[in-house]
Amino acid sequence: MVYISYMDSPIGRIYLQSSEKGLAAINFRKNEKPAGEFEEKEDEHIKQAKKELGEYFEGKRKTFTIKLDLQGTEFQIKVWNKLLEIPYGELRTYAQIAESLGGKQYSRAVGTANKANPIPIIVPCHRVIRMGRRISNYSGGLDVQRKLFEIEGIKYNDIKYIMRH
Repeated sequence: MVYISYMDSPIGRIYLQSSEKGLAAINFRKNEKPAGEFEEKEDEHIKQAKKELGEYFEGKRKTFTIKLDLQGTEFQIKVWNKLLEIPYGELRTYAQIAESLGGKQYSRAVGTANKANPIPIIVPCHRVIRMGRRISNYSGGLDVQRKLFEIEGIKYNDIKYIMRH
């Protein structure tokens, strides 16, 4: 069974989705509901996610312990597991993640996997930037990314924000 719920946060309303295995998705967009059957209910994974995210937004949590149900290709899951290794308050480039997976030639694929990350914040795709300290295309929007940087104490004054149309 798939469960969904939401929580209000400093970055707006967050929609949470879980399975029996763990937290499966965090969504910033209201109208995206899971395919198939689901129940609007707070199971143990959603309750834990709300607690941990609340602590994160208050600046009291730097790591998450919730079980995750990551669904994706083998490469995507490898990328997302690398994202989980990025320490709180630090940034990495797509190229650095790609090198850790075998070579800079995978940078674009890392970016694609980053964009497909189903559990932003907990799987910290907001901590990945382009070469030259450039940022674009964060799934929650640049304002959300800036707020997450503020929470984590990441200085973003020297980071270039690139808007794509």
